[in-house]
Amino acid sequence: MAVHIKLIRNNIKRSSSYGKYFAKSVSQGEVTLSEIAEEACRNSGFSEGSVVGVVTELQDILKQRLKEGQTVVLPGIGRFSLRVESLGVDNPKDFNIGRHITRIVCGFLPAGRRIQGGHILYDLCDGVKAVWQKGFKP
Repeated sequence: MAVHIKLIRNNIKRSSSYGKYFAKSVSQGEVTLSEIAEEACRNSGFSEGSVVGVVTELQDILKQRLKEGQTVVLPGIGRFSLRVESLGVDNPKDFNIGRHITRIVCGFLPAGRRIQGGHILYDLCDGVKAVWQKGFKP
Protein backbone atom coordinates (compact mmCIF):
# COMPACT_ATOMS: atom_id res chain seq x y z
CA MET A 1 0.00 0.00 0.00
CA ALA A 2 1.22 3.46 -0.82
CA VAL A 3 0.16 7.07 -0.77
CA HIS A 4 1.21 8.89 -3.94
CA ILE A 5 2.79 12.31 -3.53
CA LYS A 6 3.93 15.30 -5.52
CA LEU A 7 5.60 18.51 -4.38
CA ILE A 8 3.90 21.88 -4.24
CA ARG A 9 5.50 25.25 -3.60
CA ASN A 10 4.22 27.52 -0.83
CA ASN A 11 3.33 30.78 -2.58
CA ILE A 12 1.94 32.59 0.46
CA LYS A 13 4.27 35.57 0.77
CA ARG A 14 3.44 36.25 4.45
CA SER A 15 4.31 32.67 5.39
CA SER A 16 7.62 31.88 7.10
CA SER A 17 7.91 28.91 4.73
CA TYR A 18 7.32 30.97 1.57
CA GLY A 19 9.04 29.43 -1.44
CA LYS A 20 9.59 26.04 0.19
CA TYR A 21 8.27 22.82 -1.31
CA PHE A 22 6.00 20.44 0.55
CA ALA A 23 4.66 16.97 -0.16
CA LYS A 24 1.00 16.75 -1.15
CA SER A 25 -0.89 13.50 -1.44
CA VAL A 26 -2.54 12.71 -4.77
CA SER A 27 -5.76 10.70 -4.77
CA GLN A 28 -5.74 7.59 -6.92
CA GLY A 29 -9.48 7.78 -7.44
CA GLU A 30 -12.59 7.11 -5.42
CA VAL A 31 -14.34 3.93 -4.40
CA THR A 32 -18.12 3.75 -4.14
CA LEU A 33 -20.27 1.93 -1.62
CA SER A 34 -21.30 -0.44 -4.41
CA GLU A 35 -17.65 -1.33 -5.08
CA ILE A 36 -16.98 -1.79 -1.37
CA ALA A 37 -20.04 -4.04 -1.08
CA GLU A 38 -18.89 -6.11 -4.05
CA GLU A 39 -15.43 -6.56 -2.53
CA ALA A 40 -16.84 -7.38 0.91
CA CYS A 41 -19.09 -9.96 -0.75
CA ARG A 42 -16.04 -11.66 -2.30
CA ASN A 43 -14.17 -11.58 1.03
CA SER A 44 -17.01 -12.79 3.27
CA GLY A 45 -20.25 -14.69 3.31
CA PHE A 46 -22.35 -11.54 3.12
CA SER A 47 -24.33 -10.53 0.04
CA GLU A 48 -23.73 -7.16 -1.60
CA GLY A 49 -27.23 -6.09 -0.53
CA SER A 50 -26.49 -7.01 3.08
CA VAL A 51 -23.29 -4.96 3.08
CA VAL A 52 -25.04 -1.95 1.51
CA GLY A 53 -27.86 -2.31 4.05
CA VAL A 54 -25.51 -2.44 7.02
CA VAL A 55 -23.45 0.54 5.84
CA THR A 56 -26.60 2.56 5.13
CA GLU A 57 -27.96 1.70 8.58
CA LEU A 58 -24.60 2.63 10.13
CA GLN A 59 -24.84 6.03 8.46
CA ASP A 60 -28.33 6.58 9.86
CA ILE A 61 -27.35 5.49 13.38
CA LEU A 62 -24.15 7.57 13.29
CA LYS A 63 -26.11 10.67 12.32
CA GLN A 64 -28.76 10.08 15.02
CA ARG A 65 -26.22 9.44 17.79
CA LEU A 66 -24.24 12.54 16.81
CA LYS A 67 -27.46 14.59 16.91
CA GLU A 68 -27.95 13.26 20.45
CA GLY A 69 -24.54 14.68 21.39
CA GLN A 70 -22.78 11.35 21.65
CA THR A 71 -19.31 10.45 20.38
CA VAL A 72 -19.43 7.42 18.08
CA VAL A 73 -16.43 5.08 18.38
CA LEU A 74 -15.73 2.55 15.62
CA PRO A 75 -12.80 0.33 16.69
CA GLY A 76 -10.00 0.31 14.15
CA ILE A 77 -11.53 3.29 12.36
CA GLY A 78 -11.87 6.17 14.82
CA ARG A 79 -14.12 8.50 16.74
CA PHE A 80 -16.78 10.81 15.30
CA SER A 81 -18.15 13.77 17.23
CA LEU A 82 -19.81 17.09 16.48
CA ARG A 83 -18.11 20.33 17.33
CA VAL A 84 -19.12 23.94 16.98
CA GLU A 85 -17.27 26.90 15.58
CA SER A 86 -18.16 30.32 16.90
CA LEU A 87 -17.32 33.97 16.98
CA GLY A 88 -15.76 35.23 20.19
CA VAL A 89 -17.39 37.63 22.61
CA ASP A 90 -15.87 39.72 25.37
CA ASN A 91 -18.58 38.92 27.91
CA PRO A 92 -20.24 35.48 28.28
CA LYS A 93 -23.61 37.21 28.83
CA ASP A 94 -23.36 38.67 25.31
CA PHE A 95 -23.11 35.23 23.64
CA ASN A 96 -26.10 34.42 21.44
CA ILE A 97 -26.27 30.88 19.99
CA GLY A 98 -28.12 31.98 16.86
CA ARG A 99 -25.74 34.84 16.11
CA HIS A 100 -22.36 33.60 17.35
CA ILE A 101 -22.33 29.92 16.35
CA THR A 102 -20.97 30.02 12.80
CA ARG A 103 -21.27 26.33 11.98
CA ILE A 104 -21.44 22.80 13.31
CA VAL A 105 -18.96 20.30 11.88
CA CYS A 106 -18.32 16.60 12.26
CA GLY A 107 -14.92 15.90 13.74
CA PHE A 108 -13.08 12.66 13.09
CA LEU A 109 -10.19 11.35 15.17
CA PRO A 110 -8.64 8.28 13.57
CA ALA A 111 -7.95 5.25 15.74
CA GLY A 112 -4.30 4.84 16.64
CA ARG A 113 -1.74 4.04 19.26
CA ARG A 114 1.44 5.59 20.60
CA ILE A 115 4.64 4.00 19.37
CA GLN A 116 8.24 4.38 20.36
CA GLY A 117 9.26 8.02 20.50
CA GLY A 118 5.77 9.18 21.42
CA HIS A 119 4.49 9.30 17.83
CA ILE A 120 1.02 8.08 16.98
CA LEU A 121 0.55 5.27 14.47
CA TYR A 122 -2.93 5.50 12.99
CA ASP A 123 -4.59 2.14 12.36
CA LEU A 124 -5.80 3.10 8.88
CA CYS A 125 -2.27 4.19 7.91
CA ASP A 126 -0.39 1.17 9.27
CA GLY A 127 1.88 -0.29 6.58
CA VAL A 128 1.43 2.58 4.11
CA LYS A 129 4.52 4.02 2.41
CA ALA A 130 4.91 7.19 0.33
CA VAL A 131 5.77 6.90 -3.39
CA TRP A 132 6.10 9.48 -6.15
CA GLN A 133 2.97 10.14 -8.20
CA LYS A 134 3.33 8.56 -11.65
CA GLY A 135 4.92 11.06 -14.01
CA PHE A 136 6.19 13.26 -11.18
CA LYS A 137 9.66 13.16 -9.73
CA PRO A 138 11.76 16.24 -9.06
